[in-house]
Amino acid sequence: MEFKCFAVVLLAVSVNCRVTYPKLEDLQSQGSFAQAIHRPVHHYVPEEHHVDYYAYPKYVFKYGVNDFHTGDIKTHHESRDGDVVTGQYSVVEPDGAIRTVDYTADKHNGFNAVVHRTAPISPHEAHFVH
Repeated sequence: MEFKCFAVVLLAVSVNCRVTYPKLEDLQSQGSFAQAIHRPVHHYVPEEHHVDYYAYPKYVFKYGVNDFHTGDIKTHHESRDGDVVTGQYSVVEPDGAIRTVDYTADKHNGFNAVVHRTAPISPHEAHFVH
């Protein structure tokens, strides 16, 4: 019963309340509407969160995979200093051969890669390696 009384009172108050908005013409004539739309927004960015999008590009990374169960064996390393990128990757192919690619890239010469392939190890040679 209390809830019904509360709902009736709330409904009566909401029916009698009227929300009025200023007219668009009044806002435009005062200049506040145009100022609100065209006002530049300045966000404060603390110094520790500042990101320099024009920082000098320099990195080095290296990774490798040795999964003898699936036969996925590969390595890759790369470095960048400014506009010059150098790197090397190697992959063991299904026949056992190793493909190694040495590459460089810069804005004057573009991307250049040199591919080397070593012959697969024969079962006879594998006996002496192990």
